[in-house]
Amino acid sequence: MQLRTIRLEAGLSVPALSRLSSVPVRTIEDIEKRGDCKVSTAKLLASALNVSLDTLCADNLEKDR
Repeated sequence: MQLRTIRLEAGLSVPALSRLSSVPVRTIEDIEKRGDCKVSTAKLLASALNVSLDTLCADNLEKDR
């Protein structure tokens, strides 16, 4: 999952993304550590970051290809 990378490229802090997405700060922090989440949460985050689910959920290996 590319959440941290996309968030940083967008210039957003975790609290700012939390406000935009209505996803709790702790949940975002956990997702960035674990690299996975529920589809419903991923949809909220992708929408807030204005990216597709495919982009958000891409593995690091896929990005390097």
